[in-house]
Amino acid sequence: MSSIWIDLDNAPHVPFFKPLIFELQERGHRVSVTVRDYGYTRELIDQAGIPYDLIGRHSGKNIVRKVFGILGRVVSLILWSRGRKIDVAVSHGSRALVLACAVLRIPCVTMYDYEFVSTSIFNKLSSKVLLPHILPPDLLKSMGLEGKRVAQYPGLKEEVYLGDFTPEPSILAHLGVNPGRVLAVIRPPATAAHYHNPLSEEIIQALFDRISAMENVVGVITPRTSSQAEAIRRSLKNPSNFRILDEPVNGLNLIANADLVVGGGGTMNREAAFLGVPVYSVFTGKVGTIDRTLSERGKLTLVRTLGDVDLVKFVKRDRSNYNARVEEWRARSRELVGVICTEILETAKS
Repeated sequence: MSSIWIDLDNAPHVPFFKPLIFELQERGHRVSVTVRDYGYTRELIDQAGIPYDLIGRHSGKNIVRKVFGILGRVVSLILWSRGRKIDVAVSHGSRALVLACAVLRIPCVTMYDYEFVSTSIFNKLSSKVLLPHILPPDLLKSMGLEGKRVAQYPGLKEEVYLGDFTPEPSILAHLGVNPGRVLAVIRPPATAAHYHNPLSEEIIQALFDRISAMENVVGVITPRTSSQAEAIRRSLKNPSNFRILDEPVNGLNLIANADLVVGGGGTMNREAAFLGVPVYSVFTGKVGTIDRTLSERGKLTLVRTLGDVDLVKFVKRDRSNYNARVEEWRARSRELVGVICTEILETAKS
């Protein structure tokens, strides 16, 4: 039996790691989970019913505070790990975990899926870097990733947890949304991220203004933090056309019941693309391989200038094809969960 440490430092990591945690436990391994108190990560892990220890929180936009915040969390993680005899640690881009493991000499598996995030710590200090197969070998080589330290899984991270999903339309009544109106789900940009471009905020505000002027559209906004929610609430010209979520809901179910999705980041955009929902990305940083590929395949529309705002179409869509795809999603999820768990356990053994 191996002892596995998983660190979650952002809300999208909860649904991603949930099936991996359950699979590792079913294989007879002990899994310990640490969580950074950021956004709605804590609320989502509570909803998932997974035991965890809360360690550290987000330090805001300031680069100096970010650095000291990460270093402080590294120390806290090291202290937490004492006496636990951990065989391998795993995260989806937790810098604090990678640094803690380097000090503790614990094998570490790091996953990420956006190549333009600051990856040098992950690539240099991780025992294994586990990436989606869509990232080409020449790109990995240019990032210094070659040989046994890099592995790839045959899919994207959003496919890992689609197997847990069955659409449920009652969410519309729960949110007080008239099913006759066009439902636009909106995920604002990650304004505290180091790769954030303020142009994304201008574009999302222009979309808010469009929706404010429409009688048949309701925008459901999924803020990243409570402070972002308050800032958006103050910016809306017609608040009655919006629902700002004060607590997390099942994101996949919200998307499945939407007519379109507008996202300022990667996860929700890719979830919508897999579910066949029209999706518009207002992320204006460097376009990563995954988003570029989805755009080329017609599954995602890039909105990168204020003039591109007119590309967003607010129309009703057909939602009748989900049940036929549920088994396909479950089979795909089982395959990817198996591959990723095997990579984690192999790292523990080595």
